[in-house]
Amino acid sequence: MIIKDLFQDDINRKINGVVKVDQDAEDVIAQELDEYVITRDLKKHFITFFNNYDDAFREPTSDIGVWISGFFGSGKSHFLKILSYLLANKEVKGISTVERFRKKFEDDPATFMKIDSATKGQTDTILFNIDIEGSIEKDSQTAVLKVFSKMFYNYLGFYGDSLKLARLEQFIDKKVRLMNFVVYLWKRMVHLG
Repeated sequence: MIIKDLFQDDINRKINGVVKVDQDAEDVIAQELDEYVITRDLKKHFITFFNNYDDAFREPTSDIGVWISGFFGSGKSHFLKILSYLLANKEVKGISTVERFRKKFEDDPATFMKIDSATKGQTDTILFNIDIEGSIEKDSQTAVLKVFSKMFYNYLGFYGDSLKLARLEQFIDKKVRLMNFVVYLWKRMVHLG
């Protein structure tokens, strides 16, 4: 018998040594989801995260935020990327992210129910590498906030590189939507009138 025949998947397939935020091709995402191994310790982290996430929907709270810490190379970024996939629950190659995880939680249906429940609502996720997206002014007290704002405005479709311009775009967008709504109402009233 040949050793490579003992493995379920092709051992000569491409395997990314480092998980990166910008690797978002459908093939890469499918491989990351299918091959993600949930250890006993990781399962505890999933349970903690989704219990708190679920609680935040049932009982409104201002204590929102997640801190992921660990040693270099311990899998923090990979865990975060997988969480973002689960929360967004997009279809990858015709299968939802949550369905890809069902078999990973066969021994823990209660946690899977929490995960499945958390994805019933719409959750937007914005993944980015702060080192790449950050500016040169690293010692600024607001550098991190500026990067988060930039990525948020970019996600909304505004020009996040200039926060003043992004806010102006957002203001104009709101006014245009309001004017379109007023025109719509006026046309309806005239039509019914």
